[in-house]
Amino acid sequence: MFDLQIMQGTPMAEATKHTITVDLDMFDKTPEEKTAHANEIAREFGVGEDALAAVEDFKKELTKHNAWDLPFMGYVNEDGYGYAYVPNAAITTTPYWDAHAAFLALPKDAQTAFAIRMLFTHRPVDRYGADMFLHYQRGISTNFIGTGANKY
Repeated sequence: MFDLQIMQGTPMAEATKHTITVDLDMFDKTPEEKTAHANEIAREFGVGEDALAAVEDFKKELTKHNAWDLPFMGYVNEDGYGYAYVPNAAITTTPYWDAHAAFLALPKDAQTAFAIRMLFTHRPVDRYGADMFLHYQRGISTNFIGTGANKY
């Protein structure tokens, strides 16, 4: 279902030359199954257990601040113009919280793990924001396959 074109134990710096293939059939899987697969892929990129725990903490913060619908990885679909990096578009006001700044405050491996996890979500805004983040910030390509997969 998931193909990671990287050798076991490759350091993150070397892993940036590789591609994660995401089969859209995974959307039929349970959240636990998707999380387990995403974590497995993140580990292949050298992400450790502390970073995976930080992902869980960040998820709690997103829920606490009702910020799941915000572009917290920084990439926004600009009304037909494609995705653009807009760092100030993920702010809640009651109470004030900058979800993107909080994301950037995570350790880099936790950011990477979180973005990998978002590749396996059913929400396109998260999936394509994660794709852009991994591509531009980590040099990791994503190959979506299956019915309805976007190719660009």
